[in-house]
Amino acid sequence: MPDISVINLNAVSIYLMEIESSYLEYYQSSFTLLEQVKIQIIGNPGKKLEYAASRYLKHYIFGSKNIAYDSTGAPYIEGVGFISLSHCQSYVAVAVCSEHLIGVDIEEIREKSVKLSSRFITEAEKKLFNPGDKTAMSTLWSLKECLYKLSDRKQLLFQKDILVYKRNGVLYGSILKTAGIHEYKLHIEHFRNILITFNSGKGKLVHEHSI
Repeated sequence: MPDISVINLNAVSIYLMEIESSYLEYYQSSFTLLEQVKIQIIGNPGKKLEYAASRYLKHYIFGSKNIAYDSTGAPYIEGVGFISLSHCQSYVAVAVCSEHLIGVDIEEIREKSVKLSSRFITEAEKKLFNPGDKTAMSTLWSLKECLYKLSDRKQLLFQKDILVYKRNGVLYGSILKTAGIHEYKLHIEHFRNILITFNSGKGKLVHEHSI
């Protein structure tokens, strides 16, 4: 049996599993047809292994149930709830929430995040996150990746359309969606050598926007 850890917060459950090379063989017998087709077109061996491991974990938790998508493109499993998947080099994560849309991101703390920080940090965010610290920048990047998964739009600007801030000591993030700007309460967990970020609440529309 795989070693799976679970984090529970309110209506959110996050399942974490370390990646092993054996998961690469699993898709041949147990993946859905769509998953088998998708993994075959992934050329990078590391990315292929990450994909195989994430689907292995999904199947281990939910069996043969398929991932469906709502009208905004958000993934869910019938009878289970909204889901979100993420992976890094060493771990995969599946988040599930029966009550609201969920976005999860896992990241290893990397020096590279400092070098790339000018692409995603704002002046206001520099007051909360030290741009010269790899843990702070890996955390901010992860929070924005989590928020990105909550939007029904693509090609968003991380310095304009995805913002992280605090209010009354509580961490929030805003993301541009088709209906306008939505705000979500955010949560950070540290698990061994990785960061886990996700929205811990339903979110709300704070500014309507017509495209």
